[in-house]
Amino acid sequence: MATVRLFFVALKKELHLMRSYGFNTLAEFGTLALFFALLYFGAHALVGTRGNFQGTTEALILGYWIWVGLLTAFSQFTWTITTYAQQGLLEQLFMTPWQLQKVLAVEAAASFVVNTLMNLGLLLFFMLLTRHWLHLEPLTTLLLYLATLLPAYGIGYMLAGLAMRFKNIQSVFNIVQFIVIPLQALPVSTHPWLNLLPFAQGVHMLLEHTRAGTLWWQFSPAQWGILLAQAAVYLGLGLALYHRMESAARERGLLAHY
Repeated sequence: MATVRLFFVALKKELHLMRSYGFNTLAEFGTLALFFALLYFGAHALVGTRGNFQGTTEALILGYWIWVGLLTAFSQFTWTITTYAQQGLLEQLFMTPWQLQKVLAVEAAASFVVNTLMNLGLLLFFMLLTRHWLHLEPLTTLLLYLATLLPAYGIGYMLAGLAMRFKNIQSVFNIVQFIVIPLQALPVSTHPWLNLLPFAQGVHMLLEHTRAGTLWWQFSPAQWGILLAQAAVYLGLGLALYHRMESAARERGLLAHY
């Protein structure tokens, strides 16, 4: 029950920040929308007259949409740790009955709800812009979207641990946000060993859902098994590295320093 109350407090905080800094929220939405428009029309100008560009529109929309969700997942823990360190709140959080790890998880859940609603607005804009309407069943789409993003939260825990220990990891974050782009396009159907890496399996299943109308219960147990195993492995690795970095930061007295 206490965790539920903490979740609603975190949700209220997220909504309050979006409302208080409305210009920044609109600018973020507009920037993502503009970047997609430039990407779409640029790609259309390059290959639209030489091939079946329309056949790749679904992959472009879904790939960009998932990429935006992954950026949110990566950045959630990292920027929370960085902001709390700058504001001097890390030590205060360690003195509360809540573990910092639990606070991060609850805030990530609240952020996921808010950002998913924003991302759905982006998805609607993408379809209006391209005049290509994806056939998405809500439950299947949400399950696949969440399962695809879960490994990113594990990697987010890794980045949060590094931020707690080394404080400024902007260069690492910049590299990670672009590495995930090719990871989404890996040919996992022809090279199954690539499933050792995250994200491609989820994007592949979302494309199958869009193109063939496959619902969540029609995917094979092996497909779901791979997707959920990726989530479990990367979440486990992320938590393990986070705990290691948190312990190192506490032993060196780095929580109060930025």
